[in-house]
Amino acid sequence: MGRRQPRGMETRDRILAAALAEFAGRGYAAVSIEEIAEAAGVTKGAVYYWFADKDDLGRDLQHELYERLATQALAALDPTGDAVSNMRRAFEVYLDALGSLGEARFFLRDAWTIPALDAGGRRDHEDAVAMVRGVLAAAVERGEIVALDPDALARILLGAWAEGTLHVLRTGERAPVFAVVEHLVESLRHRDAGPVTVPASPGAARPRSEED
Repeated sequence: MGRRQPRGMETRDRILAAALAEFAGRGYAAVSIEEIAEAAGVTKGAVYYWFADKDDLGRDLQHELYERLATQALAALDPTGDAVSNMRRAFEVYLDALGSLGEARFFLRDAWTIPALDAGGRRDHEDAVAMVRGVLAAAVERGEIVALDPDALARILLGAWAEGTLHVLRTGERAPVFAVVEHLVESLRHRDAGPVTVPASPGAARPRSEED
């Protein structure tokens, strides 16, 4: 559904804040639009002015929370740093921000199990894949990381990022997740040990060596 023209954005923000408190406190399924409106101190019509239904509201809330986390992570990047160090730093900042979300953490944890919120999350994921793919392709070109397919690598890294996020949302434990991701990302660093051989795809012919 297309968004209305901006008007009374403070009302929209109040609705989102009230919805977050209700979702985190009682669970997404237990909360109705009427209860969100009451908690926000607005009419039900005001909620429907901004959102088509509860799922539309939930998708916007989920998107804004992850966008806030991503913004903090991107702000930590060093323009003069290498790709591996920047990925480590971005993930560390992201995990710290994730752990400090308070009640929002409970909503994001539950959102993983709600099919109606999945579409918005997938769109955000594809946007992230495109951005990370570009970063990785440039890093391969500069010789900073091993020469792996940027698209496959972006999807695998973001898959690990997503699972790490879910682990933190469920357990609140950030240190073990960062240790795993740090090890994974560091393994990509180019060691300047001669030319990098890109592994062949399954079924592809193996490159000949001097011993063949």
